[in-house]
Amino acid sequence: MSLDALVLALTSVIRPTSVASVYAMLSAARPTRLLAAYIVAGMIFSVGVGVALVALLGVSVVAEAPDEVHAAIALVLGAISLGYAGGLLSGWVSTPTRRRRRNQAAGESETWLGRQLADLSAPRAALVGVLTHVPGILYLAALSAITASTSSNTNRIFQVLVYNVIWFAMPLTALVLAARRSAELQKFLRRVSDWIWRHQHQILITVFGLLGVYLIVRGIVEVQR
Repeated sequence: MSLDALVLALTSVIRPTSVASVYAMLSAARPTRLLAAYIVAGMIFSVGVGVALVALLGVSVVAEAPDEVHAAIALVLGAISLGYAGGLLSGWVSTPTRRRRRNQAAGESETWLGRQLADLSAPRAALVGVLTHVPGILYLAALSAITASTSSNTNRIFQVLVYNVIWFAMPLTALVLAARRSAELQKFLRRVSDWIWRHQHQILITVFGLLGVYLIVRGIVEVQR
């Protein structure tokens, strides 16, 4: 497994939209049905897109790019991550929790995701699973790292699967524990999800700050080789 892809996957585990989705499903009457629909639809979509993009990258010049190009990508992504962390720290960038509170204070309507999570059904959970796992810059960077790490398409596909399993770690864990139908476990998961949702501002600053430092150091090391 590419180290860069692994780090990027771990960074993606705690995402505000995923936490909000898992919390809403755990609070529903039939959480296992909703979580299963969310995971299956989201996983099929993100794995399918990942495999397709890896296949395209594998036959493009990206896989044969010199180390300087990969170093530049790492430096740019590192700068973006640090910039995002700095924006959160300074208040220029808002987390979903703060935007939601600001909207409620202003009397504005709920977001699209909030409306979907307010009245969940299996089809809606599946749709949310897809739309909350649309490939972003971190996923694309991970796919680039995976492509550059090996010339074996089988290995690349395996790494895409591993990345997605890590990406879906929170809903997968919630599904396994909720399937045991233990009220105590479900209450514990809801408390954990609620804590993450309430502290996402600090969590995101820490995660993206550390990711930015890692990527910049990684890029500098690549340049000096």
